[in-house]
Amino acid sequence: MISLQAYLADPCGALSIPYWKARELSIPAGMEIVHHSRFDEGMAAGRSHSRFFRLLHRLRDIPRPASPPGVTFGPVSPDRAGELAGVINRCYRHSGIQVTEGEVRGWAAAPVYRPELWLGAFAAGGLVGCVIGAFDPEAGEGVIEWLQVLPEYRGRGIAVSLTARALEAMRGFAGFATVSGECENPTRPEGVYRACGFEGEDVWHILR
Repeated sequence: MISLQAYLADPCGALSIPYWKARELSIPAGMEIVHHSRFDEGMAAGRSHSRFFRLLHRLRDIPRPASPPGVTFGPVSPDRAGELAGVINRCYRHSGIQVTEGEVRGWAAAPVYRPELWLGAFAAGGLVGCVIGAFDPEAGEGVIEWLQVLPEYRGRGIAVSLTARALEAMRGFAGFATVSGECENPTRPEGVYRACGFEGEDVWHILR
């Protein structure tokens, strides 16, 4: 585990995950995580290979997008964990990710939980998208953990609006924010994050 000082000098290049997660998690047996600066294609021979970007935001120049017509934004409580899990599962079906209501409730019990970083997009009386963020007080790091918009509501600027609102909330207490995502994700989340001011070129290779 690297020092906090080393992490803060280059958060996205130092670790593939936020500092608070690196303190708690260990790399599973059979998995190797390699920064692009040290990666060689030969490392992937005979192994599954996926790439994840990691981006940084200094919480300056946050956009203020207008709300898309017919969509409102506001806090979303862990009491709606079942609804949140349903939205997440529909949006990540392509990658096989599935979460349970209990898992979502568990995120709210973590020490990095901040209620103002759980935001929903609402239309036609229901939840159509959400962003779930976290805050590590030791590192002063805000993290976008989950961002999703139901397929039928994409292309309206909802994801950008959710992300910008989460960043604006983080600015009140965080020194910076990070986010990561799969480079080959067909929904192209990297474009959303860059539209909100995230920067960087760090890519991490996951080999199994």
